[in-house]
Amino acid sequence: MPEPAKVLDLSKWKLNVPVEEIDQIQQPALATYQSRDFSTYSQVVFTSTVTFNVRADGWVQPGASYPRSELREMNPGGTTNAAWNSASGTHVMEVTQRINHLPTVRPRLVCGQIHNTPDYLYLTVLDGTRLYAKFIDTEIGNLDTNYQPGTWFDHKVEVINGSLKIYHNGVLKATTTMNQTGCYFKAGCYLQSNLTYDLPAAYGEVEISALTITHS
Repeated sequence: MPEPAKVLDLSKWKLNVPVEEIDQIQQPALATYQSRDFSTYSQVVFTSTVTFNVRADGWVQPGASYPRSELREMNPGGTTNAAWNSASGTHVMEVTQRINHLPTVRPRLVCGQIHNTPDYLYLTVLDGTRLYAKFIDTEIGNLDTNYQPGTWFDHKVEVINGSLKIYHNGVLKATTTMNQTGCYFKAGCYLQSNLTYDLPAAYGEVEISALTITHS
């Protein structure tokens, strides 16, 4: 099967995986990496998309509560961490994706983030059938109140001079003030369940067909 890096431009990303012995994959290794958690294998067929698959029994990184298979933004070249100031300039992540599966008991995952060194800032969350935008500890907008698994959607996270705007399928759904330093984008599948809630084989799956980040 083709490696994910042949489908998406991963030159500005590194990957965190739910496997303790690996933890993260940076360039140049990411250019050829694939696994059960990160592949071009989806819905039992090979595709021209990238699939992030995370089981409830996956390894959890120190400081986190749940397992993930998730890209973390890097500077050009992929070897140093991106860290930008939301109060200055324009910073955009655009992604075309679908969420194929949720855990059974706690059906929740995060498929997009803005983070900084201390904690998350912005989250795109699917909880059951409700897809919504969250900033720090506050919900700032519903994206889809009846999301059905396997439905493709376009998502745009835009930060311009301290203003965060969230677009869902081309429609502005949320906006708020954001003045933070050390920021970076994340994309993939950050499960919001673990063995406290679900059986080991319970899983979440996110599939991405297009992913771009721009700064100006």
